[in-house]
Amino acid sequence: MNIIVKESDLKHICQKIDANGRFAMDLEFIPERNFYPVLCLVQVATDAETFIIDPLKVGDLRELWQRVADPKIETVLHAAVQDLQLIFRLSSLVPMNIFDTQIAAGFAGLGYPAGYGKLLQQLLGITIAKSESFTDWMERPLSTSQIEYAREDVCHLLAMADKTAEILKKQGRLDWALEECRMYSQQDYYVRVEREQYTRVKGASSLNRRGLAVLQQLCQFRDCEAERMDRPSRSIISDATLIELSRRPPNDISDIQRIRGVRPDQVRILGKKLIEVVNVALALPNDQCPHWPAPRSTPKQDVLAGDVLYALVKVIAYQSDIATELLATRDDVQYLVRLVRENKIDQSNFPLLNGWRFEMAGKTLCDLIKHDTLKLHFDLESDPPVKFEFEKNTRSKVLS
Repeated sequence: MNIIVKESDLKHICQKIDANGRFAMDLEFIPERNFYPVLCLVQVATDAETFIIDPLKVGDLRELWQRVADPKIETVLHAAVQDLQLIFRLSSLVPMNIFDTQIAAGFAGLGYPAGYGKLLQQLLGITIAKSESFTDWMERPLSTSQIEYAREDVCHLLAMADKTAEILKKQGRLDWALEECRMYSQQDYYVRVEREQYTRVKGASSLNRRGLAVLQQLCQFRDCEAERMDRPSRSIISDATLIELSRRPPNDISDIQRIRGVRPDQVRILGKKLIEVVNVALALPNDQCPHWPAPRSTPKQDVLAGDVLYALVKVIAYQSDIATELLATRDDVQYLVRLVRENKIDQSNFPLLNGWRFEMAGKTLCDLIKHDTLKLHFDLESDPPVKFEFEKNTRSKVLS
């Protein structure tokens, strides 16, 4: 198979995509060596042909990304999150009309999150080798086995999407899957909120407000340095070092040298800058220092209510042959309990109270909240082994 290395050939592929009205795509990239993942290969398939594009040679892929952002063209991917995040970063274009076969499979009762190879075997009876899963995609020239692996990763995607869509249509769930895939078409889904990165550092919750201000400034500095040097952030300064600097702000270089794990080259290159960054944070007025949200204590009876409701969600998911993970998490259900407790259930855009989730489970949960009695029938010989029914009583709320 020829590998596309010229922009003129890429234009030809884009014309074929336009004529076809849809295409499948997969990306190969290396995420761990640089600040941002490095795109190494792009695989594209129409109904008739498969193409492998070398982005290291072609360079400008904007014409292809424009097809991903075209609402008139359907783009099919499997487990699309990381691929689409990378496309958005490279192009600043918001993907549109995405069909994620992993999400679709979850709605079709085929498991979630199901791997590409497993679904391919389930739906089409095709087995593919995974020998190149951890290959070095930066390597050139690519080996025959690398090229074949890349081709197999995309050439069956459209057929797999068609088969999954066929199942979903019979189940009356295709619209639900498409609704879920529309999350990829929201710009907020891709925008990285830099100012909140510090909250993800292990140990941040143990710091006081001033320490959090120092950590926030240090994280911004670390990311700027990492982006400038095109290296992973944690290779510049470890999270543990950031926490120590935030807990005990250094006055001079010698204070930094005494921190365990700090290398001499880090002190030499970054020491003075770190002192400056720390001093900026120390000079902030108290009311400008960030604060960790106070933990919300959940009443024991609400925890129990959440457990019961989540068990009900699992029964509904089982009966509906849909992945529980797609329907709701335990945290989602616990949040619903809080909305009821705070009398805010009618003011919320919470997913369980909207769209297909409300249709499948949210309405049932709300019915339970409006009544008092839930009867469970348990029988190991039945499928499912747990069934439920409501009994209407005079009281109006489960939580009191």
